[in-house]
Parts: sequence; C-alpha cells; structure tokens
Amino acid sequence: MRTVIGVDIGGSKTHGILAVDGEPVAEAVAGSANVAAVGVPEAGRQLDVLFAQLDVNAVDAVCAGAAGADGTESIGALTRLLAERVPGAQVSVVHDARLMLAAEGLDAGVSLIAGTGSVAWGRRADGREARAGGWGHMLGDEGSGYHVALAAIRHALDRMDAGAPADPLTTALVSDCGLTDRTELIDFFYARQDKRYWAERAAVVIGLAARGDPPASLIIDTAADALAALATRVLDRLDLPGPVVFGGGFAVHQPLLQRAVRERLTGVDVRLLTHAPAVGAVRLAAAIPRPEMEIL
Repeated sequence: MRTVIGVDIGGSKTHGILAVDGEPVAEAVAGSANVAAVGVPEAGRQLDVLFAQLDVNAVDAVCAGAAGADGTESIGALTRLLAERVPGAQVSVVHDARLMLAAEGLDAGVSLIAGTGSVAWGRRADGREARAGGWGHMLGDEGSGYHVALAAIRHALDRMDAGAPADPLTTALVSDCGLTDRTELIDFFYARQDKRYWAERAAVVIGLAARGDPPASLIIDTAADALAALATRVLDRLDLPGPVVFGGGFAVHQPLLQRAVRERLTGVDVRLLTHAPAVGAVRLAAAIPRPEMEIL
C-alpha cells in the first residue's frame, strides 16, 4: 500500500488530494500557496490550512505543481515547506503545466494553459521536455485572461485619446468595473493591480466577441493566435504530433476561445482538460521511486 498527496497550487487556491494506491480518499482546499505570488510565510500558512484537512501520517510521497516553479530558489522554498509539513515523505515540486498531462493519463504531449497567465509545456516519452511562455504578466502571458482584459482597457483608452465615442466594448468594460466613465479606467487600473481581478474581466470581451463585436473579436483572435503559437513552438521543438491538452481557468470556461485555438492548430489532437490538475499531481507522486532500503 502506498499513500501519497498530490497538490495543485494555483493563483487563487491550493487543491490537495490524499490517495491510497491511486484511489482518492480525501480532498482539501486552501488559499494560494504560490511562493512567488504570496511569499514564503503566507504560503506556509495556506499549506497548514490544507494539510490540517488531510491525514499526513504515513504519507510516502508528495508532489506539488505550482505556477512559476522554475527557479532553484522557488522550488527549494516550496520543497522545504512541504517537507516540514509532511515529515518522512519524499517531495517533488514541478511546474503546474506538467500536472495537466499527468491528469489526463498522458506521458507525452503538450499542456497549454490559459488562465490568469499563459504557458505551454511539453514532454516526450523519452523524458525530453520543452517550454514556451510563462514569463509573467509584465513580460508576456499573451493569450491569458489578464492579457485579454489589458487589451480591452487599451482599446478603450485609445478611443478616448482619439476623441471617438465609447463603443460597446468600452461601455461594457467600464460597467463591469463598477465605474461610470472611461476616464476613470487609468486610475482604477493602477489602484487595483490584482491580476486575478483583471483576468476575470476577460469574460466581458468573450461575451461581446460571441455576439460579433469587431473589437472584442479581434482581441480574442489575437489571444488565440498567441496561444496556438505557444503550443506550436513546443510541438516543433519536441517533434511531437500532439496531443495538446488545453486547460486553465480562462480556457475551460470559454468555448469560443477553445474553438479559436483548435482552428489554428489544424491537424493536432487538441483536448480540453477533463480532470483536476491535482489528479495529475497524485499520479506523479505515486511514480516517485521508493528510496532504497538501508542495508543493515
């Protein structure tokens, strides 16, 4: 019998699954424990909340996937936090994109994430890996919910500078932000720099694009171009035909975006994520080799 915990650390929440021999026996949810986003102390507090809901006794292995888990420093910090809370368990920390392939039972393919941020990550059956994007909102994240909302804000401000009247996209965005006029957008944006808040505003753009609004449609087309380009870059680097697993909060809730990305990845098997990423973390935790027994 092997007992493991799989953890998916997102931008707004942390989801954990306790499994015995591959079968989930308990689940827990806490706030974000993303070290890069909330800092080590807050990440530790949220992991305390998570593991208080799970039986960590006799756990053999823990695998956690987290956005931004790339550098040695962030991986090391999260590894220490997990090891302190699940003593005796083997600990593995991976990029959250890796969880998606595992969640769908795949050992090879590409994960394409469009959420608050965006990234593509792929793996061959021989273990070779490649990644594109995932640079964060200040350097990239094209195709993400945040970037779509930012494009809508820029569109509204550009029309204002040109002396053009507010169009449907501008009006809908201003209203969704609880404002009365587009002139308030600049101060409001800089005063409220919560990336998740702005990523949620992307739904306004999607809604108008679905009704054929030209500026909104252009923004969504540009997002789909960027996401397809990320996936294509990884597929090409790894010489893979597919599949591409498409996930992330922005992706899974927006059929219009899903269709647009599929249209741009002609001939590629594009699948929507159907299992929680934490399920993939459980699978990866179970695959961690057992430590060799000491020779007495």
